[in-house]
Amino acid sequence: MNIVYIANEKFAVHLGVSLYSLYERNRYEKDIRVFIISTGIGEDSLGKLKSIAKKFGRDVEIIELNDTSKYFDTGIQDSTFDISKMGRLLVGEILPEDVERVLYLDCDMVILHSIRKLYNTELGENIIAAVEEPTVLERVRYEIGLDYEASYVNAGLLLIDLKKWRENNLGEKTISYSKSIWDKSLFGEQDAINGVLRWKIKKLLPKYNFFSNYKYFSYNSFIKVYGASLSYTKKDLKEAKRRPVILHFAGDERPWIAGSMNPYKKAYDYFKKKTPFRDVPIEKGKNLYMLIYHIMDLVTFICPTLRKRISEYYIDKAYKKHSERK
Repeated sequence: MNIVYIANEKFAVHLGVSLYSLYERNRYEKDIRVFIISTGIGEDSLGKLKSIAKKFGRDVEIIELNDTSKYFDTGIQDSTFDISKMGRLLVGEILPEDVERVLYLDCDMVILHSIRKLYNTELGENIIAAVEEPTVLERVRYEIGLDYEASYVNAGLLLIDLKKWRENNLGEKTISYSKSIWDKSLFGEQDAINGVLRWKIKKLLPKYNFFSNYKYFSYNSFIKVYGASLSYTKKDLKEAKRRPVILHFAGDERPWIAGSMNPYKKAYDYFKKKTPFRDVPIEKGKNLYMLIYHIMDLVTFICPTLRKRISEYYIDKAYKKHSERK
């Protein structure tokens, strides 16, 4: 199995947690080849990441990505540009030619079970596989020109047929698309991936990229409130809540923030205590915000429409701020 992460120093701790969980929960896999594309991870943190791999008798390959000028021109590199996010569009160029399939994972993920079945997913004519993001708002889809019939997927987990990716020159195409929507895109590379690959995406079950805050959403709220057209069933969502294979700590209720009441926080803490990053303190100063955010989560149970309206308010503010950077 080929796995790739992209991280900077800020996310090195969370990468360490994710890496440890990957190795521990897949300890009987004969081959796990992990690539870490570093966009500024410090030497101390790199040493700790390597020690995690060594503990499990594995090797981790570090690839430094410092010079992005040959991939991104200055027109795209404004104050919102983050190579740690956009770098996933370059996996075809960066990873060795002998890597023909790769699983990209965000650093804020914890692996709880074997990913063998996920990794061996048959893609058919598709180029990537990913999990749908049913709470994405219609305005986001509209601004990036996404067809109504096309599902919007989360790019935090991507199973990529790298051979087809290279043959179709998708690194260049997604970057070009990202440039074309730069003035109206809030989610950068994720919007670009959805825009370019809209009809070449295999939909995965939600348990393979389960947003921790989706615990508070019902299947009906996805369909009736957000208007999502999903490839999976109510039973699939229930299984994902009960036994996720990969947890994704997206959203603001992060388990490494003091005051967080994330319902899956124990999973993150369990693995962090086993890593060389165990003594890194959690972030402080957001206790009140964490309380308010958790109340919003609880309200979602009762009134998902209110949650959507709150999201629409903040998305509108984000677009207004986004337009001011032009």
